[in-house]
Amino acid sequence: MQGRIVRIEWAGEDDYDLIASWLKPLSPNAAMTADTREFLTPAKVKAANEDGNVRFFMAVTHDGERVGAVNYRPVNSSGSYSIGGIVGDWQKWSRGYGAEAFGLVIEHLFNGINAHRVEFTTAAYNKETLKILTKGGFVLEGVLRDYHFLDGMYYDRTIWSILREEFEEHAAADAGQFPVIDAIPAEDKEKARELLSKYLANDPPTSLRDFDRRSGRTRSY
Repeated sequence: MQGRIVRIEWAGEDDYDLIASWLKPLSPNAAMTADTREFLTPAKVKAANEDGNVRFFMAVTHDGERVGAVNYRPVNSSGSYSIGGIVGDWQKWSRGYGAEAFGLVIEHLFNGINAHRVEFTTAAYNKETLKILTKGGFVLEGVLRDYHFLDGMYYDRTIWSILREEFEEHAAADAGQFPVIDAIPAEDKEKARELLSKYLANDPPTSLRDFDRRSGRTRSY
């Protein structure tokens, strides 16, 4: 999926080392994602991606630089997903890479796999993510008190979500600046409709045409 400044593409074999390095303990990204005590190996990233527990996508600039990763995983009831992600180099934070990559994966969830609800959780000290969530159509659902420990202090965890109707309203309002790109162009869909209509206009053989004959069949023995 292509955005204005990045595209997202399926994470491949060469990306697992990169993702694990971005989230290594004591890294800026581990602190921002509250994973300072978790040791994530390339093998764990690969296993999660390939068995479907978590789907990883790489955020890639127009010149081919892999600047970050976004992911989603199904949670609880059908149609609900949780998303997460990082921009690998902290010096590239606040450039819009993360916001657009998140937008693309959210668009994929609602328009590609029929999501009903998408959620995101983040620590109350994560300025970069909160800048996205507070203006991206998400709704603050709750606060888990003293959930994270960092720099000698406890911090709350915030829980956000966006429902399908909220996504559609937000997408419609921003359609001029951030149009949703169809996987198959509208003109191709229309051409397919025209071909099917032309075929049916000639009263061709169809499953409906001989319904009476088939429904009236009796066993021959």
